[in-house]
Amino acid sequence: MRVAVIGAGAMGSLVSYLLHAGGMEVVLYESREKREAEIRANGVRLRGAVAGRESLGVRSPGESASPFDFIILAVAAGAGGDALRPLSPFVHRDTLYLSLQEGSAVEELAQLVGDSRVGGAVALASAMETSTGEVEVEEFRSLVMGGFIPEGSPGFSPLVEAVNAVCPGKALLTTGLDKEIWRRLEAAAAVSGLCAVLGAVPEEIKGRDEVDALCREAAEECRRAAASTGPETFPPGSPWEDAVWRCLKPPMLRDLEAARGTEVEYLSGYIVGRSRARGRSAPVHSAMCSLVKEMESGRRRPGGGSLKELQRRVREERGMALQ
Repeated sequence: MRVAVIGAGAMGSLVSYLLHAGGMEVVLYESREKREAEIRANGVRLRGAVAGRESLGVRSPGESASPFDFIILAVAAGAGGDALRPLSPFVHRDTLYLSLQEGSAVEELAQLVGDSRVGGAVALASAMETSTGEVEVEEFRSLVMGGFIPEGSPGFSPLVEAVNAVCPGKALLTTGLDKEIWRRLEAAAAVSGLCAVLGAVPEEIKGRDEVDALCREAAEECRRAAASTGPETFPPGSPWEDAVWRCLKPPMLRDLEAARGTEVEYLSGYIVGRSRARGRSAPVHSAMCSLVKEMESGRRRPGGGSLKELQRRVREERGMALQ
């Protein structure tokens, strides 16, 4: 089966490697000329928890191709429409779309192409591009896929089978995608937001009592938002452990350091919006969201000095909390 993966960042490269090594015909689309040239010359190279090299097709957006059976979005949340448009001539009526993006991006994808053809992939993985062109995989715990499965169609099961051929038992199909997304949000939004604000990796800050308290409060805010929307939640765990990142920088911090827009609206912003829609507040996520947006604009830099400002804004948000 033919698969297009849009985005050759850390997660796009990891999934492309797994699918190609598992027997899929994979074409990787990348808009960064330097990254495209690197993969064209050396293939997708991984090191760490998943290691190896796969030579696969890599193209710039818009280059012609035969129709694809699956299109996987591995670009930043919010960039789906622009990323999909060049591939619109290369689909057929049964093409399925999979969002490998953080947070609530799968909902946006469903609005673009119709929810009857869309699924999401929740990746519990920590990976980062390196300066040498390899992808460092700190941990690959699981890849859970779910969504609409057309009657008489295998749906996303061929993708699951391909990944499991390389990493047995790591890929799963679920009928409860919403539950998996909220589980990921609970940890990822809390930990990624704090790392972005404080300019540090999880191992550097999780042992600080005041930071740990904020992280656990943020996780609980997400659990309340999830409970109010319907999905049954998982038993509470440690957001530091569940977020998977340890010594690698989460994507939001990497985006800030590279002066790129972040996915904060699809993480903390989504939790705040869902909470407010149901008459609740999410003070920690609201405070983190406002700080990250200021950092995106260049008015503030990530760093330990932002902790006091974050705490001040959380207190302020609590004082304005909806009753």
